[in-house]
Formats: sequence, structure tokens, C-alpha cells
Amino acid sequence: MRDIDMATFRAFLTVAEAGGFTAAARRLHRSQSAVSMQIAKLEEIAGAAVFSRGPAGVALTAQGEALLGTARRIVGLHDAALAELEGARVTGRVRIGVMDDYATHVLPALFAEFMRRYPAIGLEVTTGFTSAFLPQLGSAFDLVLATQPAGAKAGRVLRTERTCWAYAARRPLPELSVVPLAVLAPGNLFRGWAVDALDRAGLPWRIVYSSSSISAIESAAAAGIALTVVKAGTARPDLRVLGPGEGLPALPSAEIALHRAADGLGPAAQHLAEFLERELAV
Repeated sequence: MRDIDMATFRAFLTVAEAGGFTAAARRLHRSQSAVSMQIAKLEEIAGAAVFSRGPAGVALTAQGEALLGTARRIVGLHDAALAELEGARVTGRVRIGVMDDYATHVLPALFAEFMRRYPAIGLEVTTGFTSAFLPQLGSAFDLVLATQPAGAKAGRVLRTERTCWAYAARRPLPELSVVPLAVLAPGNLFRGWAVDALDRAGLPWRIVYSSSSISAIESAAAAGIALTVVKAGTARPDLRVLGPGEGLPALPSAEIALHRAADGLGPAAQHLAEFLERELAV
């Protein structure tokens, strides 16, 4: 029986996530030829191609799609087992800034799991506007998990989020001759996107609710006070997504990216960065 080593599984996943061999090689800190050899070995064992190659990059074949979920589970179990063995030995402090919506809906369970695996690491989480955190990266923060425009080419992009208008799920949409807005404080990315999109569409607007809290803004929208802008993946269940069908302009897509301090990370921060990259990458 032939075995597939963990490095080959990891190379396969990284090529699939990165969309190409060159980008995968950079992430793995290996040569492109070494990554290609690992994929060739995997395809020899599978007896079929796992990627189709073309001018635009690579794409998973049917065989590759079938293998993807299994590979993720195997690598995840391997990394979890390794973390269990080494977790008690890793010490230090890690400071991370994260945006409010992810801090509320996505990250608590992940941070709890990280603390269970690495009980000797002191985790310090600060929530708020990541635009304010990024200038402090390296001084106040070791890591910042940020929302940024798609294509920003900054940080390690972990996933893309669809940005959309939202309003109370159980209330009729108000008349939109002047669009009522519930938005975050000036300087927030989504506030700027909302205003710019409405201006370009020639739709008058007025801000009726402004706050530094995403929870307060979403509560206002859920109560029927005003429309707001949310990430589709973290919107509250008492909000409904709106779009062109309701006469509202399209909004840009957002990226979720992990930014590291430029002068390098200590062991504690490095472990958290790798953990988040594994758990959040899609």
C-alpha cells in the first residue's frame, strides 16, 4: 500500500486555495518545482489529474474536488494532534485586533479552541475598527484581522465576503425617496461604500443612526429605523438582505485578511496566525 505524506496533502490544499503553483510555493516557502513534484506524486497515486492547467491558472478536476474535503480533514486532524502535543510547551503573549462582527459571530469559538490547545499562551483580543488598528500593527498589536476592499493586495487574504444592504426582516421596506441609513462612525469602510454607492446612483440619503458599535447599527436596522450595510456571512437572522430588486445599488466585495507585524512574530503570535489561517481560509 502506498502512503500519502502530510506535506503532499498540504501542498495540494495550498495550490487549491492559492489558485496556482507559484503562489502556493511562496506560501509554503518551497520552490515551484518541489510543489509540482508533490502534486505529480499525488496524481500518480490517484491515477488521475487533480488539477487542470490553463493560461488563467489551475482549477480542481472532479477527482480533485472529491479529494479536497478529505485532505482538509486529514490536515486539520494532523495539525490538531500536533498542537495537542506541543501546546503546553508554547508560552508567550499575543495581541490581536479584530473587527466587531467577526469578534461577535465567528471568532469566539475559534479563540476558545486556540486557548484550549495552547493553555500557556496569553491571548489579548481587542475589537473595533481595524482601520484604526492597522497603523498600530507592530506596536500595540502583533496581528490584525481586517476587513478591506477586494483586491487590496495587503495581508494574507483568508476569505471574501459579499457586502450587502440589510433591513428588518419582518418589516416592509420604507419608501426610499430619501434612503435612511444606520452606519458606523466616519472613517469606516462600509459607511464610505454606502454613501458612495448611493451618490453614484443618484439616490438621496440621510444618516439617522450613527454609532461606533456594529451591534447598535444592526439593531437599529433590525428594528426598522434605517438601512445598513453588512457582510452577508455575519448578518443577524432578524435582518434581510436587499439589492437591485429593491432599487438599491450594488456594493463592492470585502476581503478578510490577516496582517502580521512587519518585524516578525514570536512563537505565540506565529501559532495564532497559523491557526487562524487554517481555520478561516475558504
